[in-house]
Amino acid sequence: MIELREACLRSNARFRLVPFDRLSAHQLQAPGSLSDDPDFFGVLLPAEDSALPIKSVSREAALLFMALREAARLPHLLKSLFGNDASERVRQLILDSVLEVELDGRFVSGPSALTLLGERTNAEPATRLARLSRDAISYAAALEQVPVQELAGRLYLFNATPCTRSWHERLDDEGKFNAFLFEGNGVQERLASNWRRQTVGDSWLAWRSDEVAHRLPYKLYVSPSPEQLPAVFALVTRALAKTRCRYFKLGRGTFGVLRPDKVVAYFGGLEELHQATELIQAAVTGVAAQGVPFTAPIDTQGLLSWGMDPPRFEQVPAEQQHQSWRQWLTSRIAVYVAAARESGADVPSFVRNRIALDGVDPVSWNPDLAIWRGPVGTEQERF
Repeated sequence: MIELREACLRSNARFRLVPFDRLSAHQLQAPGSLSDDPDFFGVLLPAEDSALPIKSVSREAALLFMALREAARLPHLLKSLFGNDASERVRQLILDSVLEVELDGRFVSGPSALTLLGERTNAEPATRLARLSRDAISYAAALEQVPVQELAGRLYLFNATPCTRSWHERLDDEGKFNAFLFEGNGVQERLASNWRRQTVGDSWLAWRSDEVAHRLPYKLYVSPSPEQLPAVFALVTRALAKTRCRYFKLGRGTFGVLRPDKVVAYFGGLEELHQATELIQAAVTGVAAQGVPFTAPIDTQGLLSWGMDPPRFEQVPAEQQHQSWRQWLTSRIAVYVAAARESGADVPSFVRNRIALDGVDPVSWNPDLAIWRGPVGTEQERF
């Protein structure tokens, strides 16, 4: 282990720091609305042959990057920029290849530096959902020459049930879908009595109450097998009506039935989520689970799991400020997979250790609530 506040560091020459006012018209699309942030300086552009994404940087990170164009030890600058979190922030910048650290006369960064910095976790997954998440990362690592955006999409959709001809014919129009989900169990009447139905794009049906909804950052995922979805959805809506849930959604059409995150309910606090969970658990004993990767398990099989909205990052493009828990996670994991693969490092080990710095337990996939309830970080990827 090395004391990073006293280590010899330098900027990675494979990144080029470009102030916002010097970005080209094409590059201006990258930071998006960041130009309105007074702390935003510009972007770090990776080498053309790199799979790494563009990184937006704050004035503090830009100052550090410029100060370390020549190798140096800067303990006082690090402390003034990052305070007591200096070691963790520098560790993050090294693992992201923004900075390099000297080891035996040579400089290393990115996944190659993980051994030097020390692994924080190597525990094996103990739950079914954790094993699904591990398998998803291994699957992504095996996909060669796949762009980061596509990797993120593959991770997000991992563990979807394959769409067979039988499922397609069974649900290939709205009438068949409605008959499959809603007929004969009283759920239509319950939905109409408690919520207003909405369509969200092509992917979701949603129900919203008439109550004024404040921010609803906590998400409950319900993931039964496709065959059991109608019965489970009826039980779930009964529980959500009792707990006065203000908003939830259901996957629409064939893909909505086959996706792992079929039902997602939103809550303003963990207590509300727990109340709904207890009611649902009491009613769904014995139901086969499909399971949602990259969510924190509530039961042993993965029928119920949870997540929450990502932290309010001060410097991310507008579209990333509205990412869901799993979109945010899979986007970042895709970057870490690409970085580890590019350097020849052990992909699962690097992903576990890097995602832990983002405030997510890579074994249980629980968010660190001390971090996730407030603003964090500045150096975020855009892809």
